[in-house]
Amino acid sequence: MKFYKCGHIMTTHGIRGALKIKNLSDFDRFFKGSRLYILYNDDYVMVKVKSVSTQDAHLLVTFENLEDINLVEKYRNTDIYVSELDRANELSENEYYFSDLIGKEVENQNGEARGIVKEVREYPVCHYLVVRYNDKDSLIPFQERFVKDVTDTKIIINEIEGLF
Repeated sequence: MKFYKCGHIMTTHGIRGALKIKNLSDFDRFFKGSRLYILYNDDYVMVKVKSVSTQDAHLLVTFENLEDINLVEKYRNTDIYVSELDRANELSENEYYFSDLIGKEVENQNGEARGIVKEVREYPVCHYLVVRYNDKDSLIPFQERFVKDVTDTKIIINEIEGLF
C-alpha cells in the first residue's frame, strides 16, 4: 500500500491528547472519522480523528483512544499520512493529484514526444506542468485549451508555436 504525506505533527497541546498539526494537504484530510496513519518507528500506525479545531495556521487534532498526553507524546515531530485506498474516490472528473501527474510522458496532438512532467507548480492564475524536454524546462498551463487528455501513462497536449 502506498502512503502520501498530508501533515506534520509539531507538538502536543494540553493534557487531553490533542496534537498540533501542520496541514500539508490541499484536500480536507482532517475531519471527524477520517482514517490517517502516523509514521512512527518505520511503521504506519492507523488512527481515527475524534475532533478537529484550528489554532492560528495549525490544526488541533485529537484521535480516538489517544485522549491522553502520555499516549501521544511519542508522536511529536512525526509525519502523518493518508493511504492511497482512502484517497481513491475523492476526485471529480478532470481532477488529478500532483503525484499522479509527475513522471508522465507528454505528447503533442500529433503523437510526438515532448518530454516528461518533472513537477507541478501552483500560481494564482492556474497550475502549470513543468515538462523537461531537450534539457530545458517548459511550463505548460494545466488548462483545457492546452491539456487535451490525461491517460494512465501520458498527457496529450495541444502544442502551440513557442510552447517549447
